[in-house]
Parts: sequence; C-alpha cells; structure tokens
Amino acid sequence: MSPNWILKLEKIVEDLALRRLAMKSLQTTLIHKVNFGRVISITLRQPLKNQYHWSTTMDMNQPTVGGLTVDVVKGVVSQAFLGKFTAVFPKLFKCQWKTYEGQKKFYANFSTDCNESNMSGRKFCVGGNWKMNGDQKSIADICKTLSSAPLDPNTEVVIGCPAIYLMYARNLLPCEVGLAGQNAYKVEKGAFTGEISPAMLKDIGADWVILGHSERRAIFKESDELIAEKAQHALDQGLKVIACIGETLEEREAGKTNEVVARQMCAYAQKIKDWQNVVVAYEPVWAIGTGKTATPDQAQEVHAFLRQWLSDNISKDVSASLRIQYGGSVTAANAKELAKKPDIDGFLVGGASLKPEFVEIINARQ
Repeated sequence: MSPNWILKLEKIVEDLALRRLAMKSLQTTLIHKVNFGRVISITLRQPLKNQYHWSTTMDMNQPTVGGLTVDVVKGVVSQAFLGKFTAVFPKLFKCQWKTYEGQKKFYANFSTDCNESNMSGRKFCVGGNWKMNGDQKSIADICKTLSSAPLDPNTEVVIGCPAIYLMYARNLLPCEVGLAGQNAYKVEKGAFTGEISPAMLKDIGADWVILGHSERRAIFKESDELIAEKAQHALDQGLKVIACIGETLEEREAGKTNEVVARQMCAYAQKIKDWQNVVVAYEPVWAIGTGKTATPDQAQEVHAFLRQWLSDNISKDVSASLRIQYGGSVTAANAKELAKKPDIDGFLVGGASLKPEFVEIINARQ
C-alpha cells in the first residue's frame, strides 16, 4: 500500500486537475517517516499568482524513500505517480543538492508556470477550418509549414479541409495532425445528392467532422435538431465531432447569449449519450470573419456558463473533461490571452488557419 503522503499528494494532483485549487493560495507540508527513520517532506505552495511550486527534500544518504527513486548522477526524480504530474505539468522537473540547516539535502524542484488555464487536465485542441478555400498548391504550402514547424506536442491539431481535397491533405499533413470533414449527413448512404456521409469521411482517412457551424445554420438553414442528429450519427460511425454553437450579434445585444447556447446544447444532449469524442466550439457569430472578437473575459464568461450547464444537465464528469474551443476571429495577436482562460480549451480558427501565423496559434499555450 502506498504511504499516506503519496496518497495525499495524488489527491492534491487530482484536485488540481479539476481546478479546485486554481484560485486558492495554498501552502501545505506533508511529512512521512520511513522505516529507516529518514524524513521526506513535500511542499506545495503558490508563491505567485497562477504559479504552483512543488519541492521535496530528503536525506542524501537514502536514495530511495517511500518509493521515490533518486538518480543522483542524472539528477532526475522518477516514480510511478509522477505520470499524474506530467499530465498536468508537462515541463521537466529540475533537481539539485542544497545545504539546509547544516545538512546536505537532495532538493527536487517541481515548478511550472501552471496558470488556471493549463491545470484542467484537458488537452488543448486547435482546429483549422479552411472553409471553401484552397487549391492543391496553397494546401501543399500550408501542409509543408505544419510539417516543418515545431508544433506544441501538448496541443491536439485538427484540420477541417474542403471535402474534395481531404485525401490530398491527408497525404501531406503530419500523421499526428487530425483531419476533419466540414460537414456530413445523418445517414450512411442514399439518394442525397451533394451530401457526404461519416462513413465516406472515414474511408478516405478523416477522423473528425465539424458540425453545426454558424454558416451551416445561417446559409443552409440547418436546425438544432438536424445538427444534433448528424452529430449522433457521426459519433456512431466512429468519427470525433467538433460541435459548434454560438449567438448572433442581435441575440447578444438582447442579452440572450446564455439562452441561445443552452438551447443549442440541449439539442445535442438529446441525441448524444457519450461525450468522450466530442469537442464543443463556441463561436460568437458576430465575431466570425468580421475582425471583431470577444474579449478574453467575455469568452471565458460564456465558456464558464457552458461548463456549469454541462455539470447541471449532463454530469460533473463530462463538465470536467469536455473540451470547449473558442472560435471567432482568433489570430496570433489574441490567442495567447484567450488561451490563459481556465475554461478555454482550444480554438476553432478560420482565416488565420490558412496563414503561417496558424503555427503561433497552435503554440499559444507554450
């Protein structure tokens, strides 16, 4: 059985992943005396706003204490439960020897700039929606940029490509970049001229589909109910879904933002039973392609409402784990500030995904 301090530490990490400690100033020390009489102390404190600091000290003559293994030569701390740390704090843990109260101690410094936004345990996800843009030459250029650029390994990237170029793009994109259709119908096959099915998307290498985009709603008059049916069928066929929602300028000015996005989410919820392969994209319609954008605080306010709605209407587990993207004139200039918000788990990017600056947006959390 794990020592009590390990169990307590694991619980703290779990709480951090759920953001329960995100806004608290915390200082706690857990001490465990092992059989050899050695003492190891683990301290978690928050010396600066949005920065947590982990440290441990141990007797230099006891390289293994309570299951914590120290490689003195390499200065590396390793242990099974550190996987939980790396899931939340992906940066390398640095260790060194220090003299404390006249005794030489091994000091492992677990420190990271883990602000509210990256403590959720939800992997950041950035989607590029090319819409009805691109040709073979421009797509090849974009794919070359994505293949050669240093992309943040802690960010999931998905490209929404025009249907006619999906296979072409799949052959050029890095294998770790996901591929999405921009639309799919609610049945597997049949007399539906001009439509494509989730099965067809899967057959040519796509693993995602974007559904419910505001342009599909406004231009093609797709209803909440139809979009939800399409989402359910896509999930049943094994695709992952970026489920879009968002209010118009008139609805926002009328104070109906929460009412509108709740209605759209309710339609999805009536059809979707398993949310594991769903990412919700909140797109304020008034900010799409207009150059306008919601401020980080405005975006966070709606994202927080959506997360509470999920908790109240689906489950707390889904609320904690479901990723919610922001879409609406996201650029390299505003991505970093948006990415700092605790309930913004990525972006659905339009025009900027066709430009080299898309790499900066992908790396907004770095």
